Amino acid sequence: MVNTRILEQRLGWRSAEEGEAPSPPSRRIAHQAILQGRVDAAAQDPGRRNVPLRAHRRIEVEETWDEIPVILDDVNRLKVTGRAPSIARDTAAGAAMDQLRSQLLRVTAEKGWRRIGVTSATRGAGRSFIAAGLAASIARLETLRVLLVDSDLDDPGLAALLGLDAPGPLEMVLDGMTPPEAHLRRVGACLALALNDARMAQASERMMAPEAVQALRGLIDCIGPDVVIHDLPPVLKDPLLPALLPQLDAVILVADGLRTTAQDVLECERVLEGQVPLLGIVLNKSEDRDARAARRKG
Repeated sequence: MVNTRILEQRLGWRSAEEGEAPSPPSRRIAHQAILQGRVDAAAQDPGRRNVPLRAHRRIEVEETWDEIPVILDDVNRLKVTGRAPSIARDTAAGAAMDQLRSQLLRVTAEKGWRRIGVTSATRGAGRSFIAAGLAASIARLETLRVLLVDSDLDDPGLAALLGLDAPGPLEMVLDGMTPPEAHLRRVGACLALALNDARMAQASERMMAPEAVQALRGLIDCIGPDVVIHDLPPVLKDPLLPALLPQLDAVILVADGLRTTAQDVLECERVLEGQVPLLGIVLNKSEDRDARAARRKG
């Protein structure tokens, strides 16, 4: 389900044949693939690190978290609908999400990041699936609190994917008409959801307004999660994503193993360059047909 080997071959990052000497990349990679272990050594801006909450603020956050309506009492009961594979702990997809979780948390802890976006070149690559599976995997640790936000305001679909009812349009929160804590729903002890059931008109323009930015930050700050996962719109041909990038610490790019091309990835890197760090690329909807892996399994 999550396969980086095939993508590496397609982009010329690694030799495709057994016994063949690895060749250097045929092009410059604009973003280092942090999730593959090549961590940028540049010093993190101290101003962007998380600052511990003061005691009185921590009490407010704890009270707000406890008051969020619980729609599922156990994160292991969270399911995806349709043809998507199960994200439960003991499934192949769940195990892949756990591996991605380990790499992600290593980087976020080192960098002091918590606002992570999950995007793709175009629609249909499975970014909502990856975002939901990653958030559920982190929540299963029961040591970190996670907020999963449907930030694809032009075409929200996270609630439908999870088979859950959204409490209303997220637009009402971003316009300041609904208190942020009133829109949240909780799954188990450590996962909060900010779902959406209606398209937001002129989303790209409205998300550049200071009021909408403050409302989005208020949605996060009211519960003080350790990690925020944003299910984002696609990178290419979508005007909303650039408006959301300043609210992120880093992004994960999901590639469709059946449709995404190397040129698509290059174009995404170009768009993201200088805007937000690219943590890595997850190849979805693919099977590992590496003969070497098959022999190891045998």
